[in-house]
Amino acid sequence: MRTRGTFAGRSTERAADPDACREAALALLERTRRTRADLGRRLREKGYAEAVVAAVIERLAGVGLLDDVEYARAFIAGRWGRRAAGWRQIENDLRRRGVGAADIAAARAGFIPQEGSADEAAMARRVLAQAARRYAGLESRVRQQRLYALLVRRGFDSDTIQRALREGGESTES
Repeated sequence: MRTRGTFAGRSTERAADPDACREAALALLERTRRTRADLGRRLREKGYAEAVVAAVIERLAGVGLLDDVEYARAFIAGRWGRRAAGWRQIENDLRRRGVGAADIAAARAGFIPQEGSADEAAMARRVLAQAARRYAGLESRVRQQRLYALLVRRGFDSDTIQRALREGGESTES
């Protein structure tokens, strides 16, 4: 009897079977690109032993079927420009998905935005333009504080925020 990803009855023999674990991993990778952490978590949830999972992940990474840097590059390319978010938010999303700091840095260093896509400052200005209408009736200082806080939540760094506020006609003096 199988219940929620575990192997009742045959748990010890199946949990230690690297071939079954590899097949399960390939089936998961067939559906969507995954990080090493996500794949490992899912395989452990299915009842595979930690040592077997680690060996399968290393083997898949060794043959190029599992690559956190490539995952991060694809994630960045998918997010960039489509969703107005700064690097900080994109990096936090990748960390939540289990991508390590070195892999994130490598993916970011190799990222070249497509021609015509916005840079980070342009994305911040776009967020400001949309939000400025919402805060139009507020006193200038309060409006600026709310706009600044909004951009921080979206993952933009302080320099980008200051520049976007200046270029958007908002005072940056506190």
